[in-house]
Amino acid sequence: MKGLGLPEVVIVLGLMVVLIAGFLPSSTPQAAKEVLLMSKQAGALSSDGYNYRHIKLADNLIISKGVKGTPLLTQAGPIEVAKGVITSQEHTMDFEIPEHIRAKLSSTSLTFRIVDTNEYGPLKISLNGVEVWSGTAGRDEVVDVDLPLSQVLTQNVIKITAGSSGWRIWSPTFYIIENLQVKEKLTSGEEKTFNFELTQEQLDKFNKGRVYIGNVNPIVQGELVMILNGERIIFRGVPGKGSVINSFSSGVQKDNTITFKLTEDGYYEMKNLEIVVFTSANSTGGFSSDFSIPLEDLSKMRKGETEGVIEIDVTNTNSEQPLVVTLSGETEQELYNGIPEEGKLVLRFTGFEAAKSNTLTINSAGDYSLGLVNVKLVRK
Repeated sequence: MKGLGLPEVVIVLGLMVVLIAGFLPSSTPQAAKEVLLMSKQAGALSSDGYNYRHIKLADNLIISKGVKGTPLLTQAGPIEVAKGVITSQEHTMDFEIPEHIRAKLSSTSLTFRIVDTNEYGPLKISLNGVEVWSGTAGRDEVVDVDLPLSQVLTQNVIKITAGSSGWRIWSPTFYIIENLQVKEKLTSGEEKTFNFELTQEQLDKFNKGRVYIGNVNPIVQGELVMILNGERIIFRGVPGKGSVINSFSSGVQKDNTITFKLTEDGYYEMKNLEIVVFTSANSTGGFSSDFSIPLEDLSKMRKGETEGVIEIDVTNTNSEQPLVVTLSGETEQELYNGIPEEGKLVLRFTGFEAAKSNTLTINSAGDYSLGLVNVKLVRK
């Protein structure tokens, strides 16, 4: 038989490649590198300046929460108290509650843990000279004693003593205790809501708003949330001492509410609370548009697989006033505050700054001409 020549070999190899390729699984389609969420023309931003209006909310506000109890006094120990024919050992603790806080108390308590004891006699607790508890407690037991509010003063003394060992005259009663805490629970209200109104003209020309607190005194620091109209979180954090200013650029309507709410134990005294509303004079208005992120894509963002990208075409700028870009999602974030060059302004945001429903706002007190505004998700 005559062997195969070179042309025949090439043909056979070609057929084999085609045949093998037919049995190979097709490659899985690649996920899209970009997901477009919004694309809109912004147009011109123009303003001759701002008008503003101050809306008083309250002269004074106290907001507090004490579900778990706020420690007033802590002593680690160990501390021993004893009582016998010859031995007598007791322990006293002093603590102070300012009068303005004492008026807001709903309860106070003393807690501690028994490290060791012979339980020959009772353990006794007195507050300001009045016995408020007497009983026995075993080793490793945690004792929680309510302190009657009627006995709580501005200046207080707690005395812990042991009772007699009775007929066991050869050995005194003893208790060794540790982790002593005096706790309070405040009930002046963990949230407060105020109403404020805007006229139709103010709503039409609304540029931004501010929550202004003239002075914050954090007696006990805890996370505070400010919520606009029951859904827009404009602040979440632990404010320090002094004045507080928080801005918002969307989410307003003619009838509005602003809520101050503690999400964990805390106590704040606030003075001179107001809303400042800025409206654009002779303005063609800013740009504002809503967009949504599917929950599956939002999950990918929060895992760090994708990120949000905002592209703004700046076609003309003739202003010394900054362009302000704000994203209102999980919270309100100011993504940009500056004077851009002509061309494409690119901004980025994370899944923790965004939510399922979002609002993008672009404002300026100056003159800008903007083209297409795109919001998209991009794989990292």
